[in-house]
Amino acid sequence: MSGTRPRAGWMWTPMIVRKRFTGRRWHGIQTLRAIYGKLRLWKEAERAALRALGIDPQNTVAAVSLLLARLSATGDVESARRALDGFPEAIKSGGRGGASWGEWGGGIVSIIGMPVYLDVMQRRFTDAFQALEKEVVNDDHGRLQQLVRRVALHVLTGEPEAAKSAGEEALPLLEARLRQLPNDTFAMTELSWVYLALGRNADALRLSSQAADLISIEKDALSGPIFQMGLAQIESRAGAPEEAIKRLRHLLSIPAGQAASIATLKIDPVWDPIRNRPDFQQLLSGPEQIGPNK
Repeated sequence: MSGTRPRAGWMWTPMIVRKRFTGRRWHGIQTLRAIYGKLRLWKEAERAALRALGIDPQNTVAAVSLLLARLSATGDVESARRALDGFPEAIKSGGRGGASWGEWGGGIVSIIGMPVYLDVMQRRFTDAFQALEKEVVNDDHGRLQQLVRRVALHVLTGEPEAAKSAGEEALPLLEARLRQLPNDTFAMTELSWVYLALGRNADALRLSSQAADLISIEKDALSGPIFQMGLAQIESRAGAPEEAIKRLRHLLSIPAGQAASIATLKIDPVWDPIRNRPDFQQLLSGPEQIGPNK
């Protein structure tokens, strides 16, 4: 999709995309798929993803888009899961490789991968841990990623001692990686969750905020909202619930469907620490921006 990524300040609409990509069917479909999702036009996003899969049935990016469109529209996890039917397990398992889950990163899904997180959304935590244990890792980096996924899952399932134990093991390795690559936003996201596991909430907030600043909405109209969502996830668990809800409210008020939808907020366990707050419940019953800004 080289040359098609929305810039800050550029309002992409389906009509603009069709005009720009006349005669370039593949890129037009790919771009429409991304823009429809951003605009929360879920039926259109699903159709564009299905068209892309019709051209290339092994297009993992299109499969991810189909999954997210179904999940974001209704919160129907089983329908979303069927989008990956027929794909090899190595692709489904995701992580930073696999099915490009990292491009939806900045938050928990970029760490554990969407297939595992679908189990989490259904609160099938035993299945989620079993899926992690089945992953085959062949190098030190793969083992570190698997360890961090375990940390994040223990945090989500409310197992503080197990999370702390795994977090202590992952901490020096991740901090060393970040010293080598100080602008690695994926490592920042991972380390933020490790800090949460260790009770270092201020460090978790600082690092997640740093990642969100590096890839801001103003700099990147597609990935920026996703990193804002990642920061809100940390805020909801690090003693900053008001900031988390304010950030979510803003994401729901702009074309940021790739990051936030009310349907997923309703079922996502990451929000359990703030779920019973009146302001969060008000958010779930409120509006979300659909289509371009008026």
